[in-house]
Amino acid sequence: MRITGILLSVFALSGCDMLFPMTATKICEEHSEFCDDLNPDGWCLAEKSRIIKHRYAYQQSPSELLDYYLLEDFEKYKVCINKAAQIEHIVQVEKQTKRRQAAVSAERELNRLIRKTRNSKEPHLLLYHWSRFGKQDALTHFLALEKQGKLNTASLQLGLASYYVKFDLEKAKGALYKALSLYTEEQDIDTNIFVSLSTINLKQENYPEAYIWAYLAHEFKVENISLTDIRNALPASSDITSLEDKAEQYKEEIDDRVFSL
Repeated sequence: MRITGILLSVFALSGCDMLFPMTATKICEEHSEFCDDLNPDGWCLAEKSRIIKHRYAYQQSPSELLDYYLLEDFEKYKVCINKAAQIEHIVQVEKQTKRRQAAVSAERELNRLIRKTRNSKEPHLLLYHWSRFGKQDALTHFLALEKQGKLNTASLQLGLASYYVKFDLEKAKGALYKALSLYTEEQDIDTNIFVSLSTINLKQENYPEAYIWAYLAHEFKVENISLTDIRNALPASSDITSLEDKAEQYKEEIDDRVFSL
C-alpha cells in the first residue's frame, strides 16, 4: 500500500464545510456572475454549489484561505465536468456544448488561481503548491511554519504527514495523531487516516498497533481492510480483547473529538 498516496488524497479531501446563509440557487439569482461560466444543467451539482458559495464568500470577505478552497473546488469540478462533456446529448446538443464551454472555463479558472497563489505564504496554499507541483520553496516555508507551531488544523497536519512518511515514520504518525486531535464537531473525519496508521505500523512491524488501527478502520466501515491477515501476524502472546478494547476507547474519543495521544 502506498502511504504517501493515501495521505495526499486525504489532504485533498480535507476541505472546508462552511456555513452559508444563502443557497447556491439564491446566490445565482442575485449574483449571476458567480454562475454564468458553470454548466447550467444538473451535472456536478455538489461541485458547482461549493464554487458558487465560496465565490460569494470571497466577495463578502476576500482571503487567501478562500483562494485555496476555490482551488480545491475547481479541481473537483474540472474532473466532473470533463466527464459530463464527453456524454453525447442527442436531443439537446446545446447542453453538451455548454458543458464543454464550462470545462474550458474551469481549466482557465484553475490556472488563474494557481498563478495567483503561487507566491502565497498561507499554509494551505504552500502545501498545495508543494503537493501538486513539487515547489521546494513552498515546502521550505511550510516546514518553517511547523517549527513555529502554526499548522494547527487537521488538513495541515495531514499534509505534514504526507511529507514525513517518506523518511520518518514516527513523525508521520505524530502528525496523524495530531490531525485526529484537531478535528472539530463540524468536520467529518477521513477514515483513510486509520488505514495509514495501520500501514505505517505494519512497516515498523508493530503488529499490535497495526491491528488496533485496522480494527478502528473496520469499525468506521472502511472497506477492503483485512483484520485476519494482521491478526495472524500478531505475537502469540497478544491479547486480542485488550487490543480491541483500546481501539474502542480510541473510537469513543475520536467520536467525541477529544482524542489525544
